[in-house]
Amino acid sequence: MKVLVFLISLLFLVSCLESLPPIQTVQNFDLNRYDGEWHELARLPNRFERNLIAAKATYGVGLEGPVRILNEGLRSNGEATRITGTAKPVGDGKLEVRFDPFPANLFLGDYWILWIDENYERAIVGTPDRKYLWILSKDPGDILSDFTEPLQMIKAQGFEVERLIENPKRLAPNSRPTLLVKE
Repeated sequence: MKVLVFLISLLFLVSCLESLPPIQTVQNFDLNRYDGEWHELARLPNRFERNLIAAKATYGVGLEGPVRILNEGLRSNGEATRITGTAKPVGDGKLEVRFDPFPANLFLGDYWILWIDENYERAIVGTPDRKYLWILSKDPGDILSDFTEPLQMIKAQGFEVERLIENPKRLAPNSRPTLLVKE
């Protein structure tokens, strides 16, 4: 009897997974226009951003080599965080990222641009497993309600937008990021 209940549960789980629509990424994505500083307005909960109250990511698109990434954050206790990495395009609107310190550098991560406005000022980024989602803006003054329409599209693709954690603070914009120079 336990085996039968287990099999029925497993079939139900598989049928739920199959019912999700395929994830659509931004077509004709222009990586050069993505260059710059992106303030995280909100995100789905994740272990590596636990206790962050502010975060931003800076992308440095150089002439050669991978895209340089600098992620900065502020924890609720006032501690600043920082991690660097690289990204490379692997498809339209799809990047593969790797962060520098061991053991993080052992793993590649999917970074899919799901939506971006025509001015490349606001973006929604996620992963194909729908586990991670970030709402980003180049303007630290933007708020989550500025994304109402695109978030409906993202929800229709199976992301749990009702679980988004809004960041209560923003990090100051950087007037001169130094991403293209290795430290």
